[in-house]
Amino acid sequence: MSQSNLDAPVYLGAFVTITLLVSWTIAFVTITDTVPAYTTPLMMVVPAVVTLALRRIQGDSIVRTVRTSVSGTTGPALLFAVIYPVLFIGVAALVALSTGLGTYQPGADNAISQVIDQGGVALLPVFIVLNLGLMYGEELGWRGYLLPQLTARWGRVSATAAVGVVWGLYHSAFLYTAATVLGVANPLVVTVVQASAVFMVSFPFAYAYYLTDGSVLPVAIFHLLWNILNPWILGDIYGNVQGLVAGQIFVVNGEGVLGVVLGLVAAGGFVLLFKRGYRIPDS
Repeated sequence: MSQSNLDAPVYLGAFVTITLLVSWTIAFVTITDTVPAYTTPLMMVVPAVVTLALRRIQGDSIVRTVRTSVSGTTGPALLFAVIYPVLFIGVAALVALSTGLGTYQPGADNAISQVIDQGGVALLPVFIVLNLGLMYGEELGWRGYLLPQLTARWGRVSATAAVGVVWGLYHSAFLYTAATVLGVANPLVVTVVQASAVFMVSFPFAYAYYLTDGSVLPVAIFHLLWNILNPWILGDIYGNVQGLVAGQIFVVNGEGVLGVVLGLVAAGGFVLLFKRGYRIPDS
């Protein structure tokens, strides 16, 4: 991305401020005595809606913005988007089982089996398309807009870290209110740990984007796979439901203590990769 294509700082500030305030408002208003199923989808489309609104203000059409954001997908990016979440969550499960932090619990539900049970295999493509659309709702904002804008200014490492901080803050209101409603002990501590895990995973997410020519499609696929595998294997940290590896979810989850520790190691590796000079996508 050339300097001439950079948005004015006011647009970046507006994106971050509006996205956070709207997302936090949705979390605080909708989560009262329960965690409604519609809260997460509403929050997930906010980054995309704000991005599209800003692009319209700048004169770009919604169609052009969406088309550009999924152009430039590469094979290595797609491969990484599939392999990394499987590998990371698999390693986390092995560490939890080998250290005694977790025990194997067969029969844990997963999103795919639930969809098939409710509507048969024919419903599976609908589930994938709808959920991939929700992942796109986040990724158009984080990796499709904010990351390349900051990368052109600050470089890959600083830009990825900055997006990770904002992404963690974006999750914080939902994490805290959901933990409080579900009766999880020390909701503030849980929120800080989960937000830290989100910060760590922003590095492989960014790497998936940097492997493309400006496409967020591989990152959306990465996001979808993570959201399916992590709760199924390591438990649903948002709903406080055990997975195949049973234990203290706050500890063993990919977005819990174990996720932070392993994520920190992985983030260090990605920092080294970023500093090797991989090209920045053009869009």
